[in-house]
Formats: sequence, C-alpha cells, structure tokens
Amino acid sequence: MLTDSFLQILIPAGSPDDETTDRSNQKKGTLYMVSDAAGSMKTSLVAQSSPFKQEMLTPTECYILDNGVDSKIFLWKGPNANTEERKAAMKVAEQFIKDKNYPKNTQVSDLELAPGGETTLFKQFFSNWKDKDQTTGPGQAYSIGRIAKVSQVPFDASSLHSNKTMAAQHGMVDDGSGKVQIWRVEGGDKVPVDPSSYGQFYGGDCYLILYTYRQGSREQHIIYTWQGLKCTQDELAASAFLTVKLDDSMGGSPVQVRVTQGQEPAHLMSLFKGKPMIIHKGGTSRKGGQSQTGSTRLFHIRQSSTRATRAVEVEPTASQLNTNDVFVLKSPGGLFLWKGVAASEEEMAAAKYAGSFLGGSPTEISEGKEPAGFWSALGGKKDYQTSKSLQKTVKPPRLFGCSNKTGRLIAEEVPGDFTQSDLATDDVMLLDTWDQVFVWIGNDANEVERNGADKIAKDYVDSDPSGRRGTPVITIKQGFEPPTFTGWFQAWDAKMWDTDPLDRIRARF
Repeated sequence: MLTDSFLQILIPAGSPDDETTDRSNQKKGTLYMVSDAAGSMKTSLVAQSSPFKQEMLTPTECYILDNGVDSKIFLWKGPNANTEERKAAMKVAEQFIKDKNYPKNTQVSDLELAPGGETTLFKQFFSNWKDKDQTTGPGQAYSIGRIAKVSQVPFDASSLHSNKTMAAQHGMVDDGSGKVQIWRVEGGDKVPVDPSSYGQFYGGDCYLILYTYRQGSREQHIIYTWQGLKCTQDELAASAFLTVKLDDSMGGSPVQVRVTQGQEPAHLMSLFKGKPMIIHKGGTSRKGGQSQTGSTRLFHIRQSSTRATRAVEVEPTASQLNTNDVFVLKSPGGLFLWKGVAASEEEMAAAKYAGSFLGGSPTEISEGKEPAGFWSALGGKKDYQTSKSLQKTVKPPRLFGCSNKTGRLIAEEVPGDFTQSDLATDDVMLLDTWDQVFVWIGNDANEVERNGADKIAKDYVDSDPSGRRGTPVITIKQGFEPPTFTGWFQAWDAKMWDTDPLDRIRARF
C-alpha cells in the first residue's frame, strides 16, 4: 500500500484542499492531471472550474475531475497512460476525500473504459464533448485510441490486406504552404519564436504552432501543440491551457492537434518550406538552454511517405545507424554526414541543412567507407539495421496493435509513419516488414493477447493474397528488441520504458 506521505507529494501546493476553498467553484468541478512525464509523479491543476474542453484530456495521462462537494469524483485514464499513473490517480482521488472533508459516501467513478466509456454525467462538465463518430472539422472524425468498437464476430485477419482507408491516413489538408506562427510556452504564457528558427524544436520546451490556410474561399486554422519529452510538468499543463485559450480567441474554429515529441504528423513536418523539421533531444530554445557545443551529437534523418523530412537527435552510438537513412554526427573530431546505401538524395540534402547549424566543415562518407575517427566518436563499431527497407519503393512496413480491450481479440493498423511511441506496452504489436513479421509483446499485455497474437500473425501472412505463406514470424519481448526490429523506427530510444527503481517498488503495492 502506498504511504500517505507519498500521496501528499502528489497533491500540488496551493490546491483547494482546505476549508477556505471556494466551494462555489468546486461545485462546477475542478480538473487535475496526474502524470510522471517530468520524471516524478505529480498532480497539476488543469482548470479551476468547468466548463472544460475535451482537448484538455491527453491520451497519455490520467485526470481527476473533482466534484466532491456533490459527492462525486471522476477518474479519466488515458488509453496510453502507464500503470503507475493509473494507480497514483486512484490514490490521489481517495486522498482528496480525506483532505477536503468530503462526505464519506463520496463516490470515485473510475472511467477505466475511457475513452469511449465516459458517462453522460462526466461529459456534462465539458462544453464541446464529441463522441468518437462525431466530426470536429471538414472530413475529420474525432478519435482517441486505436481499437475500434466492432460487432461480436470472429476476427478475420485477411481483412487487414484490403484496408482502403490508409490513403487518407496522414491528414494532409494541403502542401504546407500556408501561414505559420510559432510560440514557445514560458512562465505560463506563450512567447513568440524568432521566425529564423522555425522548424527547430527542443525536448525541454512546449510549442504552439498556428497554421492558417485557405480551403476554397474560406480561411481555416490548425493549432499544433508540440510537447517535448523533457519539458516541465507546469509547461505541459500550460500548453494545454494556452491551446484552449488560443482556440477560444479564434471563435473555437481551429482544429487542434496535440503532438508528443517523436510523433510528429506528416503535415506538421511539411510546414517549414522544404527544410527538415529538427528535433533536439533535450535543452530549450531559450538563451543558454541549448546542448553544450563541442559535445558529441547524432541526428537521424528520414524522409516520410509524404516526402517531408525530419532530423531527430538520438544517442550518439553506432547501434542507432540504419542502412536506409542518413545521419549527421558532430563530435570534437569533426562533422560527418553518413549516408546509408539505401538512403535518398532528399535525405542527404536535409542532412546538409541540419549540419549547417551544428557548425564545422562537413565530411560526407558512404556506408562501408567510414574512417576510424567516425567509429571512435560513436564509441566503437556496433551492429545496426542493415536490411534494406522497401518503404521507399513498393512495400512499406506496417504496424498493427492487437488488443482485447473491446472484449475480444482484434488487430488494427497504426496509420501513418509509426514511431516507437506507437508500441503500446499493454498490448501485443505486429510489425510486418514484408520478408518477416515481428510479434512484439508489451510487458503489460494480458494472457489473452500474448497467446492469441501469434495466431493472428500466422493467419495474416497465410491469408495474404500476394502469396506469403511461410513468411518467418519472430516473437520478441519489450526491452529485448534486436537491431533488425528497432531499425524500422526512427530515433529508437532504448531507455524509453525505463522507470525509476523507487517507482517500480511502489508499483508492486
């Protein structure tokens, strides 16, 4: 059992938890976010009173809607929230009842089935709630999560081959040639970013990107909220609040897209006038907040299926290399542009642009002709992905999630250019690279998913009308992925699922 002292750490200072609380506001509900995204578990105030906006709920976090004065507290658990956050949210809700002297009969409504399982009472606190099949803009359906509601019939793996909806998967409303405005979240407010640095994003920051374009005679808007993996919890909450504020100032007409670092959609990547989107692993764009010059840095360059390019900073180790892509290595020994044998010229051009801001005279090297100084800067030569990808020719790799959250085991394709973050740790995933199929087992996948995914994989390859019966099916477990698997993901982070030892101990209770 978690101790009371641990729970008290989760309740933010200044929360309305004493007798001086304005109860008139609390009757309207107060919204909190419970998250460990900043490295430790923390509860943050999202909005003091309702009505709230549905966009305030992030699929990777847990939320508490506190209406305790009316003897009701709701827990909304994002489909991608981790186990620790789910447990902590319940503990915080229980602690609220004690600390705020709520009636003993106060109910904690656990919306475990959310999204999609929200009650009418819960949705009444939101001014713009839209269920999954309602539309939020021209031709765009509101959707959170990947597993669809389907009728209770046996799942037919062969249906995955006739998916005709993937042509519209990228949400490319135009070619990205419209007007772009970018702000950085700082001190609870948004600060304009110098246009000369548009396209560069730092993992320690959050940004708001307003995109304006014309659809016929009508002006349309998209607000991208980009959240770095190393930003503070306060900035994470502020970015959601500022997005809603910007949306309200424009009459509520913009389409809102929340983006986590590493999961940038193709359209966002296309906004920078032919230049690659550059993502710094950490640091901030504020003065003096950049990574130290002179340190060894490695950027992974890859072109998406829509021909937009992205340069993502990764760990400077040889295992990150990929024969299909281009890498920029900056070290005290020089600046190297490494081109894999299957990389494109567009990726090489993007690498030259990325190298220009790192400084130094670049040395172009081809895979297999590396000088000793190149391997030395990366800590020595190691195995990396050397299988040529068919992504840039005929057969792109495909990723499927296998889950029984709907009550039966089904698989659904992850749309667009998938990333490591699309590997749901509480599911089993199928990665089809054409000449082989990987069954990836998340640590929190249940027995039904673990036991059933292999059959889905076998049925999938055996039923392929192109004749792939007998294609090798390889089973791997989370945390033990070989380079032949990780190489299909841009900027693979071996530490993504690492947790603090103390958090692992707490999770056992």
